[in-house]
Amino acid sequence: MSPYEANPEKIPENDRFSDVPLYGRYLPASDDFQPDPKHINSASEDSLKYWVFVLDLCNTSNRIYEGLEGARDVFALGSVIIKSSHLHAQLQGRRASRDFSYADANEVEATALARSVLKDDVKVPIIYFASKINGRDVLVQERIAGVGLNIAWQYISAAQKQLFKEEARDILRSLSKVKPPSSSTTRSYIVDDADPKAHRGIQALEYDIIFSEDNRDPDLSLMHNDFTLSNCIVNNDKIVGLVDWEMAGYFGRRTAALVHVQIRTPRRETYAALNLSEDVLDDILFWNDLYEY
Repeated sequence: MSPYEANPEKIPENDRFSDVPLYGRYLPASDDFQPDPKHINSASEDSLKYWVFVLDLCNTSNRIYEGLEGARDVFALGSVIIKSSHLHAQLQGRRASRDFSYADANEVEATALARSVLKDDVKVPIIYFASKINGRDVLVQERIAGVGLNIAWQYISAAQKQLFKEEARDILRSLSKVKPPSSSTTRSYIVDDADPKAHRGIQALEYDIIFSEDNRDPDLSLMHNDFTLSNCIVNNDKIVGLVDWEMAGYFGRRTAALVHVQIRTPRRETYAALNLSEDVLDDILFWNDLYEY
């Protein structure tokens, strides 16, 4: 099978993600749901009614990620991805009180900024709606055609994986040319967040890596800060899209690299008791040195 097969009807049963065929794969079709342009980024009374109607189209049949402990579910509806907790009458768990509006506001600003840098070379999702419905934060964004690199990974060669890593590094180089506003002298998200541990649910370790006074690295360049395989959309041996910008900020390469290695990617010691071959371990850890260029 082609690594870039995005038609859910053609996914073989032995595919690692065959049980969630809409996850990480999108092949546009003429009858796909498309957001009504007159309601895009509008929170008027009529628009809110429209977006409630859209949420009603999101159910367990098109849910591609179930949010646990009060987090939002993620749905694939035609040409859009929707993050919402509307299927849960009550929110329970450690994420139940999280204010997702900070992450959503950051996503809006970061995607606009990244789009101006990456242009047509790498697609960045358009945000169609980011506001509250029935008191809960809802985000609607463009669904980019292609396949998640984490999904294609099972089918591609070592040489192809290396090429994707080099492409990703080129994207990092492009982003790093963007510096914060002249008034900013400290590391920050694109939209400032005074309490990211509460609002974003980041670990204390991640907070310390980014914001500790011991971090004296002067580099404050723009970083995606969640450059995982699953956030890279690929097709025909190219990275065609980069998604999930809620963690993006003016952090600098060294800081983003530490977050990447210590938080975002697998650790060798996790697999110590599994007696895996070195080749298998190398493949699992292949993306860990992304920032070493």
